Formats: sequence, structure tokens, C-alpha cells
Amino acid sequence: MKIYDLTHEIKNNMTAYCDAEKPNIKPLFSYEKDNFNVTCLGLTSHLGTHLDVPLHLIENGRNICDFPVDTFLGKGLCISFENLENFDFDFIKNIDYLLIYTGWDKYWDKEDYFKDYPIISKEIVEKIANSHLKGIGIDCISPDSYDSKEMGNHKLLLAADKIIVENLCELENILNKEFYFSCIPLKTAIDGCPIRAVAIEM
Repeated sequence: MKIYDLTHEIKNNMTAYCDAEKPNIKPLFSYEKDNFNVTCLGLTSHLGTHLDVPLHLIENGRNICDFPVDTFLGKGLCISFENLENFDFDFIKNIDYLLIYTGWDKYWDKEDYFKDYPIISKEIVEKIANSHLKGIGIDCISPDSYDSKEMGNHKLLLAADKIIVENLCELENILNKEFYFSCIPLKTAIDGCPIRAVAIEM
């Protein structure tokens, strides 16, 4: 068994959608003063490697707690963004999560991360929305363009109760492989959550 960590580290001043979403991680108690350590984690729900659930963009949509925990686990397959247009979706009848490798994580912690990243076409998003998949994962900030007002791809997927995992990394290590995928969030009734995404190759 081999486990691949597909998660960016959460730390102060990390890459975030905007300054307001950056974390505030600070000591609450310290060993030096209090003889034990406790850290205060000021985190937003769509920070770093995280998932979206319908409540993010769908009024009265399902929150994290509305999904059984096994929704966030399942068999995964990673394919290249370049192969999406010609991909045979009949091939994934036994797949729960389709991870899409773009290589964009190489720009993490750089301004370019938010510029000109690959966007999944509406036609492909509709195929995913109409499939049996539990969800998809990508190694960039969003399935929509950074300045999108409509957020059409998000809404198509979330309206179909698909989980969207964003800001994955190191997908090249599992490209064209099948594996067991885990993206379990904290148990809290909100619109999204940072996760520790892993692929387990059996």
C-alpha cells in the first residue's frame, strides 16, 4: 500500500482567494508560559485544499452534515486535463471521484496561480453532473474562471450534489492510476471545509 498526500500545507500568509480568507494561526497557550501548547486556528471554509458542497452556491443546498461520511471516500481515477475532451465517461462506471491533473499547482504561492488556469468546458461539466460520480477534484483554484460572476460550472455540479475538491497538488504521482480517495471534512454543517486529501494505492 502506498499513500499519496495531495494536500497543500495550511499556514499564515498562504495562497488564498483573497486577503480576507487567509488564516490566522497563533498560539493560545504555550509550553513556555502555560506548560502546554494549544493553538488557535482561524480558518475559512474554502482555504487551501478544500471541498465545496451545494450550500456554497445553492440556496438551501445541502451542507456537509447532510451527506453521509462515505460520500467523501471512494474509488478514484486521475486523468490529464488535456484528455478530458476525448475521455470516454462510460469508462468510469466503477469510479467515485475523477481527479483532473492540470499541473497548475506548480504556481502555488505565486500570483500566477490565479491567472489563466485551465477551465473545464461546460460540456464536460454537464457530463460529470449527469454521471454517477460522487465528485471531482482539480489542482487549481476553481472549475470556473477566477473572475466569473455566474460560477456556472460550480452551480451545475453542486446542483447535482457533486462534491468539488479544489487546490489539490502532486496529482502527477497518480496520473492514469486508480486508487482509493479520501477527502473527509470536519463534521460541521457549513458550505465547505479544508481537508487532508489522500490517494491510497493498493
